[in-house]
Amino acid sequence: MTDATARLRAGTPRYLLVLPALVPLAIIFIGSLLRLADLGLRPFRDGQIGTGVTTDNLRRFVEDPYTWRVLGDTVLLGVVCAIVTVIVAYPMALALHRLRSGALRALALFLIFSPLLTSVVVRAYGWNVLLGDGGVINQTLRAIGLIDSPLRIMYEFPAVVIAMVHVLLPFAIFPLLGVVAQVPRSALEAANDLGASRRQVFWRVTFPLTRHSVVLTWQLCFALTISAFATPALLGGGRVQVLSGLVYTNVGAVDWPMAAVQSYALLVLTLLVIGGVNVAFRLAGRSGR
Repeated sequence: MTDATARLRAGTPRYLLVLPALVPLAIIFIGSLLRLADLGLRPFRDGQIGTGVTTDNLRRFVEDPYTWRVLGDTVLLGVVCAIVTVIVAYPMALALHRLRSGALRALALFLIFSPLLTSVVVRAYGWNVLLGDGGVINQTLRAIGLIDSPLRIMYEFPAVVIAMVHVLLPFAIFPLLGVVAQVPRSALEAANDLGASRRQVFWRVTFPLTRHSVVLTWQLCFALTISAFATPALLGGGRVQVLSGLVYTNVGAVDWPMAAVQSYALLVLTLLVIGGVNVAFRLAGRSGR
């Protein structure tokens, strides 16, 4: 390698390496957004998509109280699922990091990843077997005398949360595991040498060094939850409505302009929540200094 080539490589920004993959993805993404914008501004009358430009679809979206209620339920589902997932995933990531047996670690990683290896329909049927009125959980609770009548879990909000957390765990555990593994062992040993207990080591060393990853993981789980359609539809039984379900309904009804407006609303909602969490996290970090 000549000196000129070495200087050229050293002076080339590293982000240029992602351009071959980034450019096609950006073109497809931007093209899709432009197509959705075009559909959202088309008139829809008598079951037909017309020509021209109109804001009637946006007005229909804003003036529909049912849509706003579904929007609120979507945000609530996303917040709850993301919080529960992070709470469950963080100690699991710590436990996996501290697991010394390679065989047990591989088995644990396989079990964590297994929800992604099965069909969403199969997972929904499995949760029906567990959570239904005649399912394993209700039968067990009745057998030991804790309840007299079955608990209403299936086709309710808790069932959707449980199923979503189940499938979100791999997306939360693996990023957290990578960050936990990067915590300097010397910092942990120094805290132990200074007489800190395990709880103090966690709250004063481990968690502060990984809290940014916790926020990013929460944002990822939130975005995946509010865009989910199949799990809320199968386990919600029509009682748990999300905005992606309305998009699917309008696509089936050929009301593509309204589906396009709702898709943009889902995108804007995701960006607003993620941006708001970033701002709150930065402000909290500045106030804690």
